Amino acid sequence: MTQEALSADTEVVLLLCGRFGGEKQEPHAPLSPREYGELAKWLNSRNLRPSDLMGPGAADQLASAHDAKLERKRLEFLLGRGTAMALALERWSRGGLWVISRGDPAFPRRLKQRLKHSAPPLLYGAGDKALLEAGGLAIIGSRDASEAALEFTRDVAGRCAKVGMAVVSGGARGVDAAAMQGATEAGGCCIGVLAADLLKTSVNRQNRIGIQEGRLVLVSPFYPEAGFNAGNAMGRNRYIYVLADQALVIDSALRSGGTWEGAVENLQHGWVPMYVRSPGEGAGNAALIAQGGRPFTAEDAGRGSLVDFFELSAAAASAAEADASTSQTSLPLANEPAVDYAVLADSAHQIETMAGRPPQVEPAASPQVDPGPVVPLEPTSANGHHANLDMFADFASRLPNVFAGGPLTEEDLAAALHLEKGQAKVWLKRACEAGVVEKLKKPVRYALGRQGTLC
Repeated sequence: MTQEALSADTEVVLLLCGRFGGEKQEPHAPLSPREYGELAKWLNSRNLRPSDLMGPGAADQLASAHDAKLERKRLEFLLGRGTAMALALERWSRGGLWVISRGDPAFPRRLKQRLKHSAPPLLYGAGDKALLEAGGLAIIGSRDASEAALEFTRDVAGRCAKVGMAVVSGGARGVDAAAMQGATEAGGCCIGVLAADLLKTSVNRQNRIGIQEGRLVLVSPFYPEAGFNAGNAMGRNRYIYVLADQALVIDSALRSGGTWEGAVENLQHGWVPMYVRSPGEGAGNAALIAQGGRPFTAEDAGRGSLVDFFELSAAAASAAEADASTSQTSLPLANEPAVDYAVLADSAHQIETMAGRPPQVEPAASPQVDPGPVVPLEPTSANGHHANLDMFADFASRLPNVFAGGPLTEEDLAAALHLEKGQAKVWLKRACEAGVVEKLKKPVRYALGRQGTLC
């Protein structure tokens, strides 16, 4: 990795937020993720990219940086750390590390869609970036788990590998290590989200083998040479959940520790469906189930394909949501198939990459839009049979064309897509939750989400 390999935006974000060593002696600290989040909102509001802070007219932009609650002197100092950055990049390059920012195409779409401006400004890693889009099962648990819990973990991770499901874990001892061991020994793929020592861990002989074979990617939002820090360890838990499609808590303490805090945060935000080993040895397992976690038994782990299990579970949950929506809207939605979240994610990513401008806030009038011919999505399975038609994904895939003329009201969107108003309402709500669509106010209209322009 060389400095030239960085995108212009990533170079600026790294200068602003990155740590290169020796910051204790410097007059200004790098921007925190929260501070950069405020700066990014300010940049987006002015239709600017991070690279504009070093390009033509940069002086004018920095002069108004106080609008982002940041001092111009601090930004100028951070942007002037080119030598320190070059030395750090050379050091990291020898360990095979790369750096991306959330404005890069390779930045994991799940992080942007689910965390939006709370997504980390930078991501450091080693291995194939494409694995970050694999999703899969997040496996979380205690560092001091019993041997029975570790054996359960290794078995589940091995079963994931056999059906091509990636495992997402934190790389710590205990459950994390058992999950990655079970997956790799079965020939599966792993995503390790580290809180410390990324550079050191990436050159470990066993990890290098997995990285070189394309079965392991290690990532961290923290300084690659940072040692263990309890705050970082707690903070990285959300990224484990967000990078996955579903999560499994092996054992958790009650109302304390990183496993408990991460599980509760996921339940609060609803990032992914969360399963909890039942019965578990952790005092928090029953409490997590009571708060909305789904029980996962030894029989569930050993019966049939885990892919089938999670798909059926998701379908049941989707059906329950559809029933609730039907009762609220009094509309016949019973024939809607269950949502295929993998297809939805792909559609959302397509939309994200196509949305190259911020939404227009004040159009003169609601435009008349021709959505073009209806082309249903018919994904084909490996055996040549068509998968179940995902009507919502079809709806989502047509949104870039529909919104090409600007924001639309709910009624205009329904008319453009030949939908009942109630159906459009249900799907618009789902699209807003996924970050695909943004709801504007005064007056209420809808536009493509700004994930594609998130910097």
